[in-house]
Amino acid sequence: MKKSKNQRIGNRALPKSKLIITAVLFFLGVLSNAYGQNNLNITFRPGANFPLNDLGTTELSHGAGGFETTIAYRFIPNLQVYGGWGSNWFSESESKDDSGLRFVETGYSFGLQFIHPMSSESKLNYMIGGGGIYNHIETENEDGDLIDDTEHGLGWQVDAGLLIPIGHHNRWQIMPTVRYHALSREVTSNGINSTLDLNYFSVGVGVIWTVWRAK
Repeated sequence: MKKSKNQRIGNRALPKSKLIITAVLFFLGVLSNAYGQNNLNITFRPGANFPLNDLGTTELSHGAGGFETTIAYRFIPNLQVYGGWGSNWFSESESKDDSGLRFVETGYSFGLQFIHPMSSESKLNYMIGGGGIYNHIETENEDGDLIDDTEHGLGWQVDAGLLIPIGHHNRWQIMPTVRYHALSREVTSNGINSTLDLNYFSVGVGVIWTVWRAK
């Protein structure tokens, strides 16, 4: 009897996802060793949000707050990969029945950021980034009770900012940024399905701490 390919290699067979992850980690490791300028950063970024459209049938107010915490690994001089978690909240612009609905978007972010000096003599760097989000949207009443909750789903975001070093060793930086954020989720309320499109600009200032830097 002719054995299948997986039977012939036995335990050596790996799922495609594991092979892809292994290949990516190996590639990042090769780049890190080649350039020797990798570092690890933690960023805390509070911000204010400015919606570009209604959320379903609800008009949202501007200037609602939010925050995000990310960890970034710079594996070559001008490129780093990041991942993190954040929360952003929104409220009705006007409530006819004084219901005071509040919408909370929470979830995860991941992507790449390109960082480059403003000039050969400048200590300032500019940043251009982009990636995905995996978030959900909760609807709460004025008492904070949960009314509806969408499932987590994929969206995307892009941002740009300026990195300003603090101190002599550049272990701390501040980074004012502007971000565009887009998420579309479905929710069922009273047996009715509807789509919530949450698109907004976010203006914030991040604080960056370099935890580890290669010598």
